[in-house]
Amino acid sequence: MKCPSTLFLASALLFSCSAATFAQTTPIIDVQGEVETSPLEGQQVTVSGKVTEYFGDTFYLQDDYGAWNGLFIHGQDIVIPGNPPYWSGERQPEVGDVLTLIGTVAEVDGNTELLDVSLVEFVDFWNATPAGVWLTADAFQDEQYEGTRVRIDAATILTSPDANGFWTVTDGTAELTCWGVDTSDAGNDEDPDGPTPGDIYQIYGALHQRTDDYVLHVGDIDVLALSVERLSAVRAEVFPNPASDLITWNFPDSRLRNLRIADARGRLIYEVKFHSSTFVWDAARLSRGTYAWTCSSPTEANHDRGHVVLN
Repeated sequence: MKCPSTLFLASALLFSCSAATFAQTTPIIDVQGEVETSPLEGQQVTVSGKVTEYFGDTFYLQDDYGAWNGLFIHGQDIVIPGNPPYWSGERQPEVGDVLTLIGTVAEVDGNTELLDVSLVEFVDFWNATPAGVWLTADAFQDEQYEGTRVRIDAATILTSPDANGFWTVTDGTAELTCWGVDTSDAGNDEDPDGPTPGDIYQIYGALHQRTDDYVLHVGDIDVLALSVERLSAVRAEVFPNPASDLITWNFPDSRLRNLRIADARGRLIYEVKFHSSTFVWDAARLSRGTYAWTCSSPTEANHDRGHVVLN
């Protein structure tokens, strides 16, 4: 049963449960210490926060919005009990879980982490994560954002993922190394082919220190545009593009399709289902800029996608 006394605010993660008795917790900002090396290194601490990104048995925990409030967790021994009817068996932590944990603070390759972690209390689940701090690529090399959820806008892919899953992007201010999901997952609806040089993404994730630099551990992406090479594979004909008002999509057949259009921040602004080979969208009232579109069909495994520019 979800705890009815849990309260979440967009600007900060505040939670309590009157029925639970927690060990005294240490704010994550005190674990980070607002310095390069944690003042609590080697000490056992109890922390409480929300899972913002997870990668199997490691994940990130955040107890407030913004700088110094995130921590990398080694959660190999963390098991969330079954909770019917929401889920039946035991599982690993997931994004949106609120957990109270106890573990030992360590500095690993410059990254503040919690090791030998045990679950004190499973507080809540399926909660919205903090939006993350918008950063330009040149601002990612900053200790204060280590372990916290961050985002980069309009990042152009420079290199495809290497054998270890690392790939690079730029937003014009600097280059940034990314690692993680959406690299080769054929089941990913957002971009089943993964990052390709020339693609343009919004990227969401948690910042991880790797010795002398910082890497974005990717949790999610929004596709803003595809590279020229990949656009040539799109089956839909879209015109005019750029446009000022009416935009037409032409398809080779008239099967049922679902068209979704998002703005430059990845927010869904329009969605429609139609059963025709042609669809016309009136965009005259929208602001100038680039808009990403995705068109799917229940009878097709792959999605058409691309972008339109309003001028």
